[in-house]
Amino acid sequence: MKRSIYTTLIAALMTLSLASFAGSTYNITSNKDWSSVMPATCANCTINVTSNITLTIDASVTCQNCSFNGGNIVMTGKTLNLQYSGSLTTTTFSSVKMTVNGNGQVIVNAPLSLTGSVFTFNNTSYFNTSYEVDLTSSAVYLNDNAAMMSTGSSTTPINLMSNSQIVVGNGSQTSNAAFTVSGPTLALYDNSTVNIGNVNNSYNNWSSYDYTPNVHANSNATRTKSTLNNNLNCGGTAPHACANPAVYGPSSLGSGGAVANITLPVVLVGFTAVLNSDKTITLNWDTKMEVNSKEFQVERSADGEIWSAIGVVAAQGNSSMPSNYVFTDASPLAGTNFYRLRMTDLDNSYGYTEVKVVRTSIVSAVSFFPNPAKEYVNVSLGTTNGTTAKVDVRLINMAGQVMQEKTAQAGAGVVVTFAVGNFPAGVYILSVVDANGTRETRQLMISK
Repeated sequence: MKRSIYTTLIAALMTLSLASFAGSTYNITSNKDWSSVMPATCANCTINVTSNITLTIDASVTCQNCSFNGGNIVMTGKTLNLQYSGSLTTTTFSSVKMTVNGNGQVIVNAPLSLTGSVFTFNNTSYFNTSYEVDLTSSAVYLNDNAAMMSTGSSTTPINLMSNSQIVVGNGSQTSNAAFTVSGPTLALYDNSTVNIGNVNNSYNNWSSYDYTPNVHANSNATRTKSTLNNNLNCGGTAPHACANPAVYGPSSLGSGGAVANITLPVVLVGFTAVLNSDKTITLNWDTKMEVNSKEFQVERSADGEIWSAIGVVAAQGNSSMPSNYVFTDASPLAGTNFYRLRMTDLDNSYGYTEVKVVRTSIVSAVSFFPNPAKEYVNVSLGTTNGTTAKVDVRLINMAGQVMQEKTAQAGAGVVVTFAVGNFPAGVYILSVVDANGTRETRQLMISK
């Protein structure tokens, strides 16, 4: 009898343990308070919130190894603790809009990943991270007197990718919002930025930050930028003395280091850059209004750091009506093209727009023969503009396995040959990748 009781008890404990490990899924389809649908400590939880529905965190709560998907999350004056339990696990937010008000706090003691998400901190709210932070197509807004503090080490970086941004200040001159980094490496990719709003907003980091044109670029493309010993918006008549490590606004961190932002009487409401089928690139931008505007100078860069003017478009001058502008780059660079507009006023004051990135292929003249192939296949690596560049050529099967790989210098007349006689018949992929991560792929048939 005793043995039977022990066996039953052990089985029950194992069931509870497995249930705890598996966690729970909560589907929020109508506006709810956290306390009405979830425990104060939620372990291994997946929280799905329907679009346009709000989950209100109405008490201080803890979420361990959690995943948040969709909808709105609102918290006022409470604390959300995000932690990992057991092995190091990333807390994820996908397509989530989170708003923290009052003196609310989000304390993150786990790796954090935001994808397509927006976190907004208002009033005196606080955002603290201590592990790796990855922002992909996401934004963090620090409004009013909100603050973000990121601690850790160089092994727990803060990565901003795919046009992500951290915005310090909401335009109000009374805002004292601040973003402080102590230990982690701040890494900006894909036109991502940190924007500091006004002279009372600040970015504080004793260490340099890294800027890389895109996440696929090799390490040689990374530029390290120091923000120390700057004199942006400080000293003289400014309210703050110039002192490390502070960077005051209006300014931004991006491909060119810490630069001051200048507000011009031109309201830009759209700026796009699109690769056309004929390999040209069309830039299109719209203004809502213009006062004493002179011209738009189109600038291009291969690395996001060294810029050159490739054209000038005259501005309307004075207009209260929307205006549209178009410029076509008939001979874009092979590989990655960075574009920005230098907007110049009649008194020759100027400012810059955000940067747009368009990738063309260095090896856009890729061809191969014969196809189908039996014993060998030749890959021609001609370029469209006569340039040369080192590329990796890979033969990949449909399971994703790299069967052969060779490195070559792309250029007119360059041919790479793969022996394929020992490979099974079927469909394969030929992939050509340059140093910037630009990829060209073609299907190859191997027959017997």
